[in-house]
Amino acid sequence: MFRETFKKFARSLGGALFGEKLTCAACGADLFDGGYFCRHCLETLPFNAGFVCSKCGRAVAEDYPVCLECKAHTPSFSRASSAFRYEGDIIRLIKKFKTGGKYLAAVFADCISARFLSDIQRADFIVCVPMTEAAERRRGYNQSRLLAEEVSRRTGVPFDGEAIVKTRDTSAQKELSLSERSENLKGSFRVRARAACRGKRVAVIDDVLTTGSTADALARALLGAGAAEVNVYTAASVAYRKRAENGKKGV
Repeated sequence: MFRETFKKFARSLGGALFGEKLTCAACGADLFDGGYFCRHCLETLPFNAGFVCSKCGRAVAEDYPVCLECKAHTPSFSRASSAFRYEGDIIRLIKKFKTGGKYLAAVFADCISARFLSDIQRADFIVCVPMTEAAERRRGYNQSRLLAEEVSRRTGVPFDGEAIVKTRDTSAQKELSLSERSENLKGSFRVRARAACRGKRVAVIDDVLTTGSTADALARALLGAGAAEVNVYTAASVAYRKRAENGKKGV
């Protein structure tokens, strides 16, 4: 059912905002009926529509209320949700989005907005995951900001790109264990507009949720500034995998 909902949403909103799409964003096939994906990809892309953790939103194998990681370390955000599982063609598209494929911000924003429109519209404002100026210069842009701006355009919820900043560069998260990720991010986000956060619902937009450490650090900063609720929406999330008891590093 969600695939059909997304298809209708992409045809109406995506087409109205960006004009007719000529090729599928995933496979490059010609498109004749609008949207971003061909019919084949709409049927095969890994939409995150099965069993998911009610807290972090990552795919789980069985219908449990929360995954074991969230049960052991409850995140500060109220809920995280993602449009896709981080696998297959979505990995390739996310990597492309991070390395020059800016146009994919519109594609992923349509996917997020089609799935979570009413939820996001409950927020008072949207923020992205900030980068330091040095990190943004190295990459050339902040893909999280591009995505948040596009989601704001589709949902009508205002985007505040200055509400929260990253105060220092941090080590690459993918090489760290869960506890090391949290320590790595500690104190790295600062809320500028504390008064604007008080009593407000905030929607955090990002491309991928892995362990949720970054989202948790952002939520703690926003809640510490007085936000009433923080929810996280991403294009994709890494499915829950039970980590080895010996503390082996992993995503």
